[in-house]
Amino acid sequence: MGAAKKNMWRAWGGRILVASCLSAGVGCGAPAGLSIEEGLASEQQAAGSTYEAESAALSGGAVIATDHTGYSGTGFVGGFTDGNKGNAAAQFTVSISTAGNFDATLRYANGTGSAQTLSLYVDGVKVKQLSLGATANWDSWGTRTDTLSLGVGTHTLRYKFDTTDSGNVNLDSVNLSAQATPPPAGSGFVYEAEEQFFSGGVARESTWLRNFSAPGARVIFTVNMDAAAASSVGLRYLNGSGTNKTLNVYVNGLFVLTTTLANTGTTWAGKTETLNLRRGLNTITYQYDSGNSGGVSIDALTVVNGKALAARGATMPYQELEAEAGTTNATVLNPNRTPGTVEAESSGRRAVKLTQTGHYVQWSAPQAANSLVVRYGMPDAAAGGGINATLSLYVNGTKLQSLNLTSRHAWVYGGYPYGNSPSTPSKPGEWDPGPHRFYDESRFLLPSSIPAGATVKLQKDSGDTAAYYTIDLIDLEQVEAPQPMPANFVSITSFGAIADDNGDDTQAILNAISNAKSTGKAGVWIPSGAFNINSRVALDNIHLRGAGPWHTRIQATNVGEHFIGTGGNVKVIDLAYSGNVVERNDGADRAAFEENFGTGSLIQNVWIEHAKVGYWIRPGTDGLYIVDGRVRNSFADGINLHAGVKNTMVSHVHARNTGDDAFAMWSDGSINENCTFRYDTAQLPNLANTFAIYNGRDNKLLDSVGADTHYASSGVLITDWFADLPFLGTTEVKRVTFNRTGGEQTVNFSMNAGAVWIHGVRREISGHILIEDVEINDSTFSGLKISWGKGASTNPPVNNYAISPVTLRNVTIKGAGTYGLETFNVPGTATCTNVTVTGAASGGLLNHNNRYTFNKVSGNTGW
Repeated sequence: MGAAKKNMWRAWGGRILVASCLSAGVGCGAPAGLSIEEGLASEQQAAGSTYEAESAALSGGAVIATDHTGYSGTGFVGGFTDGNKGNAAAQFTVSISTAGNFDATLRYANGTGSAQTLSLYVDGVKVKQLSLGATANWDSWGTRTDTLSLGVGTHTLRYKFDTTDSGNVNLDSVNLSAQATPPPAGSGFVYEAEEQFFSGGVARESTWLRNFSAPGARVIFTVNMDAAAASSVGLRYLNGSGTNKTLNVYVNGLFVLTTTLANTGTTWAGKTETLNLRRGLNTITYQYDSGNSGGVSIDALTVVNGKALAARGATMPYQELEAEAGTTNATVLNPNRTPGTVEAESSGRRAVKLTQTGHYVQWSAPQAANSLVVRYGMPDAAAGGGINATLSLYVNGTKLQSLNLTSRHAWVYGGYPYGNSPSTPSKPGEWDPGPHRFYDESRFLLPSSIPAGATVKLQKDSGDTAAYYTIDLIDLEQVEAPQPMPANFVSITSFGAIADDNGDDTQAILNAISNAKSTGKAGVWIPSGAFNINSRVALDNIHLRGAGPWHTRIQATNVGEHFIGTGGNVKVIDLAYSGNVVERNDGADRAAFEENFGTGSLIQNVWIEHAKVGYWIRPGTDGLYIVDGRVRNSFADGINLHAGVKNTMVSHVHARNTGDDAFAMWSDGSINENCTFRYDTAQLPNLANTFAIYNGRDNKLLDSVGADTHYASSGVLITDWFADLPFLGTTEVKRVTFNRTGGEQTVNFSMNAGAVWIHGVRREISGHILIEDVEINDSTFSGLKISWGKGASTNPPVNNYAISPVTLRNVTIKGAGTYGLETFNVPGTATCTNVTVTGAASGGLLNHNNRYTFNKVSGNTGW
């Protein structure tokens, strides 16, 4: 099981659990009563075997192909076309050593825009017709899992385009895995402590955490639930002190109990509590507060009814549907990556444009939803400033409502940093693609729910007056009811704040904060509704909490700083921030959250839009955790950890349409140390990179996804461009997927950006750069680039500053627009294991003057 971190047996309350804990920090229980050897064998069988379609027995016109990206193995199987109806088939031969129920998971692509069918035969007997839902496009792959009862021996699984099927899909592989035996009562998903966020002096051993030895020490488990429940939660800990020890337990930032952890001697033991968890992501914190005694080690948390997090990227509560994967009678825009075109700023480089009354795009809702986000483009006003118009929403053919849309926050002009007026002049030497930033998005809580499977349609009716609507995607989400005010909180409405009016509520919020501090309240409550602020709200040693980001909204009516950290122990949870920014202004405009958040701070479930920057985190911050959030349509960075931030993690944050780097660590003056972007998704930065690491010590990008860059844009850029500071320790990029990233970088460097780009400008990069378990799909130019060059010169002086050592391990590059790997004007050494290149348009490797050395260990192909 290549992704498995470890297999270990644990004594737990008289039962034996086996935990196979993936790098995502999640595993599942196994039944008691197995021997160690049986348990390990069971885990290996459960991992399953993958059978590539190109190795199957093909017939009836089914053929091997490679003309779409994202497949595993050496290709996929097509030919399930109408001309081969009744004949095309792919047959897999599998071997079963132990009889039982098995999950057969077919990986397929269906870019037709609607569900298609094939028939499944087992040992020559038809067992069912399979419905294969639409995927985003032909380069995207979905899965369909069916349960089969198989005896010992050899079996055939045949996927056939029968005469009763609609076919027209591509097949990539089949994974066959034994169904896991359900865990015993009282067990659940295991979240490994060493894979979670921890701070306050806590240290990581290989498989557990220690040093809960002083107030402020904490571990925050991020767990996932299918439904709200009072769940049994078990902490596995070690206490060899000889006496009872205590820690405080918080759920989603709220104190719930003090847990007493009995002496265990030299043996790990468990302590179970019942905690009220909500649907989706939750945080469960074990913290050494004043009055606790700490002094334990922590290994894992088992959560009954817990479930896995997304393996890569942010775990989000919505389903995203691409317009081009829907059904339409309007124009589907063809892929284009030329900066300044609407296609280049579209997810997947495609969208649907509604230009006439009656034009529509529609989808089948994959799950029930009571809310909608639309990412769309409309014309600007002639003098700039945007227009307002409606678009009609239909569910199952009945009009549900008119959606109020605006292009006020779209459209910029001129050279960087761009203005909001069509008369904005170009700036010499700056990039100016013409009018761009075509998209914005709007969100709607709906008057009635959309059932699963319902048809959701956006249509231009006669009263929808914009000349056109370019629809990129929608998000469908089932929003929970508003959270109630917790006990011992003080509401801002008690100090004069009024929801949904035009008044300024800044002073009411400040007064509530002052009151909560002076009276010992647990925090400040912001109820449902929109509240206005037009100046700074300073945060230190305070808990600010809303009813949920769909219900509580802070509206910024000015463009200056708004929430500014001035110290530690800050919590901001369950609210949305809506800015008023319409152009990039590097002077007056500031971030939604800015400056120093000290130690022990938590920002959870916060949605930010239309700010200059979502988060601009500054020195003094040591141990901030930002988790479960969205940053949308900012005019500069989504998140920037700037100039000396330490031990800070950003997880499960989704950033879309940022005006600069979506996620950046910028060492400037002082270096950032031990900061991590993990389980994050960066989508469609309008300028710059999905992720960037500028200098620093031991910083990390892990378990994330970056997609669809525009200009001056890598999937991840690792560089000393902005500061003459070193890379120290190891900079890690591990378990990350980059889709359609890289782009032109002509203004700054007169070269193109690789999807993964390690670029030296000022000095030797001598810290270790580790690129491991990385997938690079359909990069615009080179897949991985290592280079040196300062300034916009096509003939830089010969550089003798090395970039070394670099480790490339398990790196897959598919469909690069130029070279799989490329170097330019730089010496150094990279050690390469299992680096594979397929489908690179210009070739596997371009090594400029052969100055760079690649030590190929094993498993390297295609270059």
